[in-house]
Amino acid sequence: MMRRLLLPAMLLLATLPARADDTTDAIDRARQLYAAGDLKGASNELVYALREVDLRRRAAFQAFFPAAPEGWTLEEAETDSAGAALAAQMMGGGVMVECRYTRTVGEVDSQITAQIMADSPMVQGMAAMVTNPMMMQPGDRRIRIGGETALLRFDTEQKSGAITLVSGSTLIKLEGEGLADANVLTELMKRFDLSRIRGAQ
Repeated sequence: MMRRLLLPAMLLLATLPARADDTTDAIDRARQLYAAGDLKGASNELVYALREVDLRRRAAFQAFFPAAPEGWTLEEAETDSAGAALAAQMMGGGVMVECRYTRTVGEVDSQITAQIMADSPMVQGMAAMVTNPMMMQPGDRRIRIGGETALLRFDTEQKSGAITLVSGSTLIKLEGEGLADANVLTELMKRFDLSRIRGAQ
């Protein structure tokens, strides 16, 4: 069983560019241990290498968050976050990164949590919700952003809402609180460079 689990991981990591760094060192060490029959040691090295690859991917996706709108502050999330990696795995794998935009005007605190999820089975499930009118709830609106369909949900009484957009294998979701209206959500969503995000690996 262990051999069946190790082989796909080794084949995947073997396709990475051959650069001298901690990740490739771990992969080379895993090969040596595997050849020597030390499956536990090989597994540990591969887990480390996969973690480093995941960190690099999340750092790359973190760069896709746009600058904060005027009057807002972008609070970048930690890229080296075990919690983010665990959350992504619980949702079927892939990459998940998030950050927060905040603003304070007088005594009103506003915030928008932005999330990018890529290469996860959850994305396809959300795509069905966004594109299928039968799954929409009362008050939901479909809008077009960058040629893609997005689902907007906003509660004027609660001054909160969310906008969800699925492009290819990537999902972008913005959830806001303390908002006067939904405009800031739609305008922030328009700032995402969808072509770059779709081309990310």
